[in-house]
Amino acid sequence: MRLRRVLFVLIAIAITSSCKEMGEISGDYDITIVGTKDYSEHDITLKIETGVKNTISGNSACNQYSGSFTNPKENLIEIGMLMGTKMYCMDVAEVEADYKKHLSQVASVEVTDTGISLLNKAGNIIIVAIKKDIK
Repeated sequence: MRLRRVLFVLIAIAITSSCKEMGEISGDYDITIVGTKDYSEHDITLKIETGVKNTISGNSACNQYSGSFTNPKENLIEIGMLMGTKMYCMDVAEVEADYKKHLSQVASVEVTDTGISLLNKAGNIIIVAIKKDIK
């Protein structure tokens, strides 16, 4: 009986902490690292809203984008189709394309002391985002 209670408590804590962590990702972020490149000088932003509708939006160096994501379990995320404006900015076209490519590869998220890290399926950090209210 005691073992059953301990297991129940541990499961409840695991479920609660997983949900809490995903709830902690809501907010506005500045993207600093994409792949191995420092893009902190570019205007790349990410806004995440969790809840009934899990949405993402932001600026990808030139264009605005938005879309939704699902959270099938724990810290895993699946980003859906993104829509965006279609301006062409020659000076940041490669930066924007690189960011969108990496964003499409995101499979999970980790909360950090300064924001979040977005990881690919292999578990490698591919995007680093700094929460705006931390700066």
